[in-house]
Amino acid sequence: MPHGVGAHFYSNLDSTNAYAMELATSGERGPLWIVAGEQGAGRGRHGRNWTSKPGNLYCSLLFAPQIRPSEIAPLPFIVSLAVRDTFVKLGVDPAVAKCKWPNDVLLNEKKASGILIESSATSSSIDYLVIGIGLNLLHYPDEAVFEATSLAEATNKHVEVKTALAILADSLKQRLDTWKLGQFEPIRKEWLSCAWGFGKKRLVRTAKESFTGTLSDLNDQGAVNVILDDGSEKTIYVADVFPSNH
Repeated sequence: MPHGVGAHFYSNLDSTNAYAMELATSGERGPLWIVAGEQGAGRGRHGRNWTSKPGNLYCSLLFAPQIRPSEIAPLPFIVSLAVRDTFVKLGVDPAVAKCKWPNDVLLNEKKASGILIESSATSSSIDYLVIGIGLNLLHYPDEAVFEATSLAEATNKHVEVKTALAILADSLKQRLDTWKLGQFEPIRKEWLSCAWGFGKKRLVRTAKESFTGTLSDLNDQGAVNVILDDGSEKTIYVADVFPSNH
Protein backbone atom coordinates (compact mmCIF):
# COMPACT_ATOMS: atom_id res chain seq x y z
CA MET A 1 0.00 0.00 0.00
CA PRO A 2 1.10 3.59 -0.54
CA HIS A 3 2.64 5.31 2.48
CA GLY A 4 -0.02 6.35 4.98
CA VAL A 5 -2.76 4.20 3.45
CA GLY A 6 -4.12 1.16 5.30
CA ALA A 7 -5.81 -1.99 4.02
CA HIS A 8 -8.07 -4.62 5.56
CA PHE A 9 -8.57 -7.92 3.74
CA TYR A 10 -11.59 -10.22 4.15
CA SER A 11 -12.41 -13.52 2.51
CA ASN A 12 -16.07 -12.56 2.18
CA LEU A 13 -18.16 -9.45 2.76
CA ASP A 14 -21.68 -8.57 1.71
CA SER A 15 -20.33 -5.36 0.16
CA THR A 16 -17.00 -3.59 0.56
CA ASN A 17 -18.77 -0.23 0.16
CA ALA A 18 -21.35 -1.07 2.82
CA TYR A 19 -18.66 -2.26 5.25
CA ALA A 20 -16.54 0.84 4.62
CA MET A 21 -19.55 3.01 5.38
CA GLU A 22 -20.17 1.06 8.59
CA LEU A 23 -16.60 1.80 9.64
CA ALA A 24 -17.09 5.46 8.77
CA THR A 25 -20.17 5.74 10.96
CA SER A 26 -18.02 4.38 13.81
CA GLY A 27 -15.48 7.15 13.30
CA GLU A 28 -12.96 5.62 10.87
CA ARG A 29 -11.77 8.15 8.30
CA GLY A 30 -8.95 6.30 6.58
CA PRO A 31 -7.44 6.46 4.10
CA LEU A 32 -8.25 2.75 4.24
CA TRP A 33 -8.86 0.10 1.59
CA ILE A 34 -11.44 -2.59 2.31
CA VAL A 35 -10.85 -5.65 0.13
CA ALA A 36 -12.98 -8.80 -0.16
CA GLY A 37 -12.21 -12.10 -1.86
CA GLU A 38 -15.87 -12.26 -2.79
CA GLN A 39 -19.05 -10.34 -2.03
CA GLY A 40 -22.44 -11.68 -1.09
CA ALA A 41 -24.34 -8.53 -1.99
CA GLY A 42 -22.13 -6.43 -4.23
CA ARG A 43 -23.79 -3.32 -5.64
CA GLY A 44 -23.43 -1.40 -8.86
CA ARG A 45 -25.04 1.81 -10.05
CA HIS A 46 -28.80 2.23 -9.55
CA GLY A 47 -28.74 -0.61 -6.97
CA ARG A 48 -27.90 -3.29 -9.51
CA ASN A 49 -26.32 -6.50 -8.25
CA TRP A 50 -22.58 -6.82 -8.93
CA THR A 51 -21.50 -10.40 -9.61
CA SER A 52 -18.69 -11.09 -7.13
CA LYS A 53 -17.08 -14.51 -7.52
CA PRO A 54 -13.51 -15.17 -6.27
CA GLY A 55 -10.65 -14.16 -8.55
CA ASN A 56 -11.67 -10.58 -9.29
CA LEU A 57 -10.77 -7.48 -7.31
CA TYR A 58 -13.52 -6.09 -5.07
CA CYS A 59 -12.41 -3.11 -3.01
CA SER A 60 -13.42 0.22 -1.54
CA LEU A 61 -11.33 3.19 -0.47
CA LEU A 62 -12.59 5.10 2.57
CA PHE A 63 -11.18 8.57 3.10
CA ALA A 64 -12.17 12.05 4.23
CA PRO A 65 -11.01 14.72 1.79
CA GLN A 66 -11.13 18.37 2.72
CA ILE A 67 -13.44 19.37 -0.10
CA ARG A 68 -16.93 20.74 -0.54
CA PRO A 69 -19.70 18.80 -2.27
CA SER A 70 -19.65 21.36 -5.09
CA GLU A 71 -16.03 20.39 -5.86
CA ILE A 72 -16.59 16.63 -6.26
CA ALA A 73 -17.62 16.48 -9.94
CA PRO A 74 -14.13 15.52 -11.25
CA LEU A 75 -13.80 12.55 -8.89
CA PRO A 76 -15.49 9.83 -11.03
CA PHE A 77 -13.23 10.79 -13.95
CA ILE A 78 -10.11 10.69 -11.76
CA VAL A 79 -11.07 7.22 -10.53
CA SER A 80 -11.84 5.98 -14.06
CA LEU A 81 -8.42 7.14 -15.24
CA ALA A 82 -6.74 5.39 -12.30
CA VAL A 83 -8.57 2.16 -13.16
CA ARG A 84 -7.52 2.51 -16.80
CA ASP A 85 -3.92 3.11 -15.64
CA THR A 86 -4.15 -0.17 -13.74
CA PHE A 87 -5.32 -2.21 -16.70
CA VAL A 88 -2.61 -0.72 -18.93
CA LYS A 89 0.10 -1.46 -16.34
CA LEU A 90 -1.23 -5.03 -16.18
CA GLY A 91 -0.64 -5.49 -19.88
CA VAL A 92 -3.68 -4.13 -21.72
CA ASP A 93 -3.03 -2.31 -24.98
CA PRO A 94 -3.79 1.38 -24.21
CA ALA A 95 -5.62 1.63 -27.54
CA VAL A 96 -8.35 -0.77 -26.36
CA ALA A 97 -8.67 0.53 -22.78
CA LYS A 98 -11.40 3.17 -22.84
CA CYS A 99 -13.23 5.25 -20.24
CA LYS A 100 -17.01 5.08 -20.65
CA TRP A 101 -19.19 7.85 -19.25
CA PRO A 102 -19.95 8.24 -16.45
CA ASN A 103 -17.55 5.90 -14.63
CA ASP A 104 -16.85 2.56 -16.32
CA VAL A 105 -13.72 1.24 -18.01
CA LEU A 106 -13.97 -0.88 -21.15
CA LEU A 107 -11.53 -3.33 -22.71
CA ASN A 108 -12.21 -4.05 -26.39
CA GLU A 109 -15.55 -2.21 -26.03
CA LYS A 110 -16.70 -4.52 -23.22
CA LYS A 111 -17.10 -3.57 -19.57
CA ALA A 112 -14.23 -4.70 -17.35
CA SER A 113 -14.72 -2.50 -14.32
CA GLY A 114 -17.39 -0.82 -12.26
CA ILE A 115 -17.10 2.17 -9.94
CA LEU A 116 -19.55 3.25 -7.25
CA ILE A 117 -18.84 6.41 -5.24
CA GLU A 118 -20.86 7.06 -2.09
CA SER A 119 -20.56 9.74 0.57
CA SER A 120 -21.90 11.36 3.68
CA ALA A 121 -22.17 15.09 3.22
CA THR A 122 -23.99 18.26 4.18
CA SER A 123 -24.57 21.16 1.83
CA SER A 124 -21.24 22.68 2.83
CA SER A 125 -18.89 19.80 3.69
CA ILE A 126 -18.12 16.13 3.05
CA ASP A 127 -17.85 13.92 6.11
CA TYR A 128 -16.35 10.97 4.22
CA LEU A 129 -16.17 9.36 0.79
CA VAL A 130 -16.19 5.70 -0.21
CA ILE A 131 -14.95 4.75 -3.67
CA GLY A 132 -16.00 1.22 -4.57
CA ILE A 133 -14.15 -0.43 -7.44
CA GLY A 134 -14.55 -3.83 -9.04
CA LEU A 135 -12.05 -5.12 -11.60
CA ASN A 136 -12.85 -8.16 -13.72
CA LEU A 137 -9.48 -9.87 -13.52
CA LEU A 138 -10.42 -13.50 -14.07
CA HIS A 139 -14.08 -13.73 -15.00
CA TYR A 140 -17.16 -11.66 -15.84
CA PRO A 141 -20.95 -12.09 -15.89
CA ASP A 142 -22.36 -13.80 -18.96
CA GLU A 143 -25.51 -11.73 -18.73
CA ALA A 144 -24.98 -8.05 -18.09
CA VAL A 145 -26.70 -4.79 -18.98
CA PHE A 146 -23.55 -3.86 -20.94
CA GLU A 147 -21.51 -6.68 -22.50
CA ALA A 148 -18.63 -7.59 -20.17
CA THR A 149 -15.11 -8.98 -20.34
CA SER A 150 -12.11 -9.62 -18.09
CA LEU A 151 -8.40 -8.89 -18.00
CA ALA A 152 -7.76 -12.59 -18.55
CA GLU A 153 -9.85 -12.61 -21.71
CA ALA A 154 -8.23 -9.43 -23.02
CA THR A 155 -4.60 -10.40 -22.34
CA ASN A 156 -4.50 -14.16 -21.63
CA LYS A 157 -2.86 -13.27 -18.31
CA HIS A 158 -3.90 -14.43 -14.84
CA VAL A 159 -3.16 -11.60 -12.42
CA GLU A 160 -3.35 -11.99 -8.65
CA VAL A 161 -5.79 -9.77 -6.78
CA LYS A 162 -3.09 -8.26 -4.54
CA THR A 163 -0.97 -7.37 -7.57
CA ALA A 164 -3.85 -5.49 -9.16
CA LEU A 165 -4.73 -3.80 -5.87
CA ALA A 166 -1.18 -2.53 -5.34
CA ILE A 167 -1.12 -0.94 -8.79
CA LEU A 168 -4.62 0.52 -8.41
CA ALA A 169 -3.88 1.95 -4.94
CA ASP A 170 -0.69 3.62 -6.15
CA SER A 171 -2.31 5.04 -9.27
CA LEU A 172 -5.36 6.39 -7.46
CA LYS A 173 -3.29 7.96 -4.67
CA GLN A 174 -1.04 9.66 -7.18
CA ARG A 175 -4.00 11.08 -9.06
CA LEU A 176 -5.81 12.20 -5.90
CA ASP A 177 -2.64 13.81 -4.53
CA THR A 178 -2.17 15.84 -7.72
CA TRP A 179 -5.86 16.81 -8.03
CA LYS A 180 -6.07 20.59 -7.92
CA LEU A 181 -9.50 21.63 -6.75
CA GLY A 182 -11.37 23.83 -9.18
CA GLN A 183 -9.26 22.70 -12.15
CA PHE A 184 -11.31 20.13 -14.05
CA GLU A 185 -10.00 20.98 -17.52
CA PRO A 186 -6.77 18.89 -17.41
CA ILE A 187 -8.73 15.88 -16.13
CA ARG A 188 -11.47 16.44 -18.69
CA LYS A 189 -8.97 16.60 -21.56
CA GLU A 190 -7.14 13.45 -20.49
CA TRP A 191 -10.40 11.56 -19.96
CA LEU A 192 -11.74 12.60 -23.38
CA SER A 193 -8.48 11.47 -25.01
CA CYS A 194 -9.31 7.88 -24.04
CA ALA A 195 -13.11 8.05 -23.92
CA TRP A 196 -15.46 5.58 -25.57
CA GLY A 197 -18.24 6.68 -27.89
CA PHE A 198 -17.65 10.40 -28.32
CA GLY A 199 -18.23 11.65 -31.84
CA LYS A 200 -20.42 8.63 -32.52
CA LYS A 201 -24.12 7.85 -32.32
CA ARG A 202 -25.09 6.12 -29.08
CA LEU A 203 -28.22 5.01 -27.27
CA VAL A 204 -28.83 7.06 -24.11
CA ARG A 205 -31.15 5.77 -21.40
CA THR A 206 -32.23 8.07 -18.58
CA ALA A 207 -34.74 7.25 -15.86
CA LYS A 208 -37.50 8.74 -18.01
CA GLU A 209 -36.58 8.17 -21.66
CA SER A 210 -34.35 6.48 -24.23
CA PHE A 211 -33.03 8.17 -27.36
CA THR A 212 -30.14 8.07 -29.82
CA GLY A 213 -27.73 10.90 -30.41
CA THR A 214 -24.09 11.75 -30.96
CA LEU A 215 -21.98 12.27 -27.85
CA SER A 216 -20.32 15.59 -28.64
CA ASP A 217 -18.52 16.83 -25.54
CA LEU A 218 -18.11 16.75 -21.77
CA ASN A 219 -19.00 19.98 -20.00
CA ASP A 220 -17.27 21.51 -16.99
CA GLN A 221 -19.64 19.73 -14.56
CA GLY A 222 -18.91 16.32 -16.07
CA ALA A 223 -22.21 16.10 -17.95
CA VAL A 224 -22.42 14.93 -21.57
CA ASN A 225 -23.63 17.09 -24.42
CA VAL A 226 -25.60 15.00 -26.91
CA ILE A 227 -26.59 16.12 -30.40
CA LEU A 228 -29.95 14.56 -31.18
CA ASP A 229 -30.95 13.16 -34.55
CA ASP A 230 -32.95 16.33 -35.31
CA GLY A 231 -29.89 18.51 -34.73
CA SER A 232 -30.92 19.85 -31.33
CA GLU A 233 -28.65 19.44 -28.31
CA LYS A 234 -29.33 17.99 -24.88
CA THR A 235 -27.15 17.93 -21.76
CA ILE A 236 -27.27 14.68 -19.79
CA TYR A 237 -26.22 14.48 -16.13
CA VAL A 238 -27.39 10.96 -15.22
CA ALA A 239 -27.88 8.15 -17.74
CA ASP A 240 -26.57 4.89 -19.13
CA VAL A 241 -24.97 4.88 -22.58
CA PHE A 242 -24.93 1.93 -24.99
CA PRO A 243 -24.04 1.21 -28.62
CA SER A 244 -26.77 2.58 -30.87
CA ASN A 245 -27.85 -0.94 -31.86
CA HIS A 246 -28.21 -2.15 -28.25
